[in-house]
Amino acid sequence: MKKVCYTVILQSQLGPRAGELLLQEDEATGAVSGELFLLGRRNHLSGSVLQRGKYLISGALRSQVDKEPYDAIFTIKQGRLAGGMVTRHGCWDLTGMELSIAPPVHTAT
Repeated sequence: MKKVCYTVILQSQLGPRAGELLLQEDEATGAVSGELFLLGRRNHLSGSVLQRGKYLISGALRSQVDKEPYDAIFTIKQGRLAGGMVTRHGCWDLTGMELSIAPPVHTAT
């Protein structure tokens, strides 16, 4: 199981939102799981590897007032993540960089 953490910026309708994305890739099956820590909440995700370095994931972003389902497609090349998140409120850019240190432990759920 390959695990990698990224610092990410989501360009939402309310402006940029910083967070972290933890991806766990099962290289044998191409399945992807993990967590997106955003808006002070830990959001579980799942998906698959479309081709080397290209991912499709789904989940829901939780905030204090809402739960926003999404599908995201992105590529990772040389530690840089770039792609987009599709929600019922539109498409939002998602960018990030691989963390070279162990990811921080968040207590919010």
